[in-house]
Amino acid sequence: MFAEDLKSYIKAGQPLIYVTALELPRAAYSIETICKSLNGEGYPFHEWKVTTGWDGTGTGDSPDEVFDQIDKFGENSVCLLYNFHGFIGENPDMPTVQNFIDGYGRWKGFLPRTVIVLSPVYKIAPEFERLFLSVPYELPTPLQIEEIVEVVTDGWIEQGMFSGWESDEDKKRVIANAGGMTENEVENALALSLAKTRTVDPKIIMSEKAKILESAGVLEYTPFDGDMSSVGGLQLLKDWLTRRKKVIFDSRSKDFGIANPKGVFLLGPPGTGKSLTAKCIAQEFGLPLIKFDMSKVFSKFVGSSEERMRMVFNQIESLAPAVLWVDEIEKAMAGASGGGEMDSGVSKRVYGQMITWMEERPKDKLIYIVATANSIQGLPAPLLRRFDEVFWTDLPTDSNREEILKIHLSKRGKEIPSARHINKITTLTQGFSGAEIEKVVNAALVDAFAESPENPVLEGKHLEVASSELIPQARLNREEIESSRMWSIGRCKQAQEGEPVRLDNLNIDKKNLMASRRVNLN
Repeated sequence: MFAEDLKSYIKAGQPLIYVTALELPRAAYSIETICKSLNGEGYPFHEWKVTTGWDGTGTGDSPDEVFDQIDKFGENSVCLLYNFHGFIGENPDMPTVQNFIDGYGRWKGFLPRTVIVLSPVYKIAPEFERLFLSVPYELPTPLQIEEIVEVVTDGWIEQGMFSGWESDEDKKRVIANAGGMTENEVENALALSLAKTRTVDPKIIMSEKAKILESAGVLEYTPFDGDMSSVGGLQLLKDWLTRRKKVIFDSRSKDFGIANPKGVFLLGPPGTGKSLTAKCIAQEFGLPLIKFDMSKVFSKFVGSSEERMRMVFNQIESLAPAVLWVDEIEKAMAGASGGGEMDSGVSKRVYGQMITWMEERPKDKLIYIVATANSIQGLPAPLLRRFDEVFWTDLPTDSNREEILKIHLSKRGKEIPSARHINKITTLTQGFSGAEIEKVVNAALVDAFAESPENPVLEGKHLEVASSELIPQARLNREEIESSRMWSIGRCKQAQEGEPVRLDNLNIDKKNLMASRRVNLN
């Protein structure tokens, strides 16, 4: 795609192009190869670096001298400027601005040239926005990664360094795990695995990719061992996901006319299991979980955020198949539904990119998006339509709170209290979220240990004390939760069965609340 697009733009006489690439030497080689293939005889190719000038000769090594030399090159020359973003980013000097504006007219007219800025980042001042055409240098496709893996491992086999693949499945996993990496990164990860294990381990490849994703600060590989059994309640959501899982991994579903699912949107109060569910979906589907922090995409440079989003989308597509988790998306979307004046409209433009990509992303690549939000505030309606379904995850009912309590006790190897204690705790925790029930268990463990460090035993009375002392967020945010709950009716599927918890029952007067804080431990 990159080669085809760039070739078309050069042949069409586009005078200014901005190419973003994580591997500058490989991108430069690709651009030079494209130039040689044009019109049979090829187009002249020249490259400039601030350290060596034009074509390594030291000529025109000053940025101010770049433009004189471009005009002296032959007709249809392609002139590559390495890392020139340092001179056209924030607050460029006016001679540089004017040189590009004047050059645009000449190179598009009587002195046909194509000037390409090649950089790992997109930094461009507002004066250049309408002049440059942005073309990202894409990461390797799965087919290209397969070729890289085969070339490297075949060479090792010939040298006696590698005994060969244990199974075709291992090879496929290595290729899949290397998705989203540059060619250099793939080669380095393969070499590291060989050095550590004398073989090619898919886990090491994935571990190296995780480090790369985290260094970029936008995408994060998030391994997780739990499954849906660790999620209390939300039975209707679980049933819905089970049906979707059957569709995803049965090839017959495609023959039946079913497209790849888009994803699910989880809306509800904090602590109701949305993030945990997102992690468990990836585990249940057997796919890597990639967390996308949209807030880190935004940049103070005008235009940079949009370009970074394009690069992120390319990387996400190369990671397929995967589950993409966007946590608390309403915070990243703040300003998208309003005027956007506070950030010069960047949030609206990035939001527009997100919406467009969600609709137009490759249909043959499985990217299952799980978005979570605590509030409906700031959520544009078109965003919700990009998901297969929107679920409302309400505060857990009595039976769900009992289930969640038992899950957290079992995780810690503790016995389940008697039915009498369970019923009491369930009553005391009315309006509690799943996360707050976990806090109750942790607080009860502290009480039990402090009471008898030599032989600590967690009893039902400790859980009752902890339950009575914790003030649930639902008591503090009653109006907001009720507003969101009303909004969800008719707009969202319910994630759990049963009548929702009545929030008006949580208005305990201060006298009774203080009296219930501490239960007699004797």
